[in-house]
Amino acid sequence: MEPRKMMGFVTPGDQRVPIPVRDWNAMKLALWRSRNGWEIAARAAAGILGQCLHAEDCPGEETEVAPCLPDCPDRELRMDALVILNAARMFAPIDARTPANGPYMAPSREYFSEVIAELSVAQLEIDSLREKLRAMGAEPPTPPPNPEPALLTRPSPQLTSAQFEATLEEAAQSPKETP
Repeated sequence: MEPRKMMGFVTPGDQRVPIPVRDWNAMKLALWRSRNGWEIAARAAAGILGQCLHAEDCPGEETEVAPCLPDCPDRELRMDALVILNAARMFAPIDARTPANGPYMAPSREYFSEVIAELSVAQLEIDSLREKLRAMGAEPPTPPPNPEPALLTRPSPQLTSAQFEATLEEAAQSPKETP
C-alpha cells in the first residue's frame, strides 16, 4: 500500500481534472446566479411569513418552527412559505462570489466555430421539424420577425451623447428603404 494513502493524505476525491477556463467560469457564474435566486426566494418567503394571519394564541406567530393551529386562516400558505424558505436555506451555495471581477478571456476560434456549427445544426433540426408538422397537416408557428436594423444600433464609446442623439434623429428623418 502507498504510505500517503494509508495516512489519509490522498483520498479518491482529490484527483485533479483539467477543464477549460471558460467552463470553470461558466460554472462559477451559474453558482453565483443560483445563490442570488435562492436569496430572492428566501426574501419572498420571509415576506409571505410576515404577512400570514394567525388565530389567537397561535404558537406559529412567534416562532418559525412551531406549527400553526388548525383554525389559522393562512395555515397552508405559511406551510408553503416555510418549505420555500427552508429549501432556500438548505440548497443555496455557501460561497458564491460574483465572477464579474475576473479577467475577460475572448472565446477561441475553435469554440466560436463549434457554437456556430451547433446553431446551424439546430436550425436544420427546426426546419425538419417544421416540415414534419406540415406533412402531418399542422401549420407550424411562425418565428418572430427580425428586428429593424435601426433598432440594433449601439452608441460608440467615442461618441458624445449629443452626437449619438443627432445620429438617431438623422436615422429617423431619412426615408426608409423598401426592398
